[in-house]
Amino acid sequence: MNRLKSYVRRTILNAAREYSHPAKRRTLEGTKSAFIDAMRGTDTGWWTDLIYTAPMLEMAHRYRRDIGTALAEYADAAGEPYHRYNGESADAIALALLRGPYTFDQYREEGDKGPAELSLLGLRFAVEWFAGEVARDLGLEL
Repeated sequence: MNRLKSYVRRTILNAAREYSHPAKRRTLEGTKSAFIDAMRGTDTGWWTDLIYTAPMLEMAHRYRRDIGTALAEYADAAGEPYHRYNGESADAIALALLRGPYTFDQYREEGDKGPAELSLLGLRFAVEWFAGEVARDLGLEL
């Protein structure tokens, strides 16, 4: 298991204990609830590590290989590379990750379509992808 997928798994399963309160251990219902909330997206605030841009830029650089793995797994599963409706593609994300790391000042200067933003998009995509993978690995029916 790669480091980003391990981070996703650890974060969700730790939250599942809180969702399972007052039980002393993680319950199936608490685990399902944690996964459902975690899989609603990385811009909801559930992922506390993914709220502030500067730490996310550091995470994107640290996990750049794992983000590449998520993009490749998506392409294998979907039969085509990742791309968004506004033209951002897996290739553009991969190139941006290779050129990093980026500072917050670079992020602010380059605007919405620059490489720093693409690296953040890659991080958010990979976290969401691995959340689904971990749920499947655990056999959860969500």
